[in-house]
Amino acid sequence: MEEQSGRTMHYTYCNTLDFVLFDKKPAVTETAAHFHPYGQLVLPFGDDVVVRIGEGDAHPLPAGSVLFLSPFVRHHVWLERPGGHWDSLSVNLARLGDDFFSMPYTRPIRQFYQDGFYGVLFEGEAARHCRAEFATLDNVFHMAHLLTALRIMSGLALAPARRRLSVDIAQPPDRREIELCQTIAEHIRNGLGGELDIDSTAAMVHMSPSNFCRFFKRYFGQPFYAYVLGKRFEAACYLLDSSPRSIQDIADRLGFHSASHFAMTFKRRQGLTPGQYRRKQGVARAC
Repeated sequence: MEEQSGRTMHYTYCNTLDFVLFDKKPAVTETAAHFHPYGQLVLPFGDDVVVRIGEGDAHPLPAGSVLFLSPFVRHHVWLERPGGHWDSLSVNLARLGDDFFSMPYTRPIRQFYQDGFYGVLFEGEAARHCRAEFATLDNVFHMAHLLTALRIMSGLALAPARRRLSVDIAQPPDRREIELCQTIAEHIRNGLGGELDIDSTAAMVHMSPSNFCRFFKRYFGQPFYAYVLGKRFEAACYLLDSSPRSIQDIADRLGFHSASHFAMTFKRRQGLTPGQYRRKQGVARAC
């Protein structure tokens, strides 16, 4: 959020928010079975992409189709034969706040998210429209791209032609496990500026560290510390994009030991220093 004092704009970092609004990933070829806190679209290229939802049967995804999966639904996407790929779009509408889903015109999206627990497949005009919008989307923090992501979700939510892939899913999502994942994800979001460790997080959800690590890897798709580091970088990119905070301040707020440690780790991951990333994003600021 921003607060105005005279003519000076002061950026206030609110770490209760998840910084990902949407995340476009082209040319994915492999994922482990997992779920994550975002709704996800899968856009297959070729006829070799296959999905399994929960413990159900494997479903081939037709070329040119679009698959929607709800947040926290366990899924596994893979290639039946090498050579193909799929694009994906993760959308975190919860980032917009509770008021967003309380509006009357978001009712179709709320229902859409419920249907997505079973996998919702779109073909024909709805899929073509989604893919055309997807092609214009870029991972840049800009209102135009957010509106594009919202148009994609709204268009699919209102599309009449759709097919559930797992109507008779053998094991529906376990609500307790979903709630555990939500609790863990919120704990991480709120703790990005401090020390986050396995022992204390496991104790918070009444698990042993070993059981917690297995649970976390299964549902978040990666080890605990890798996920935490990823969230810190998402927050760092957000702050570099949208605030005049110094690199030292961002490093302090996100739990890095020093600005130099932050810069070195950021460059290793992003291929750019924080200052180079900020300039590339068009933020007019001397670092």
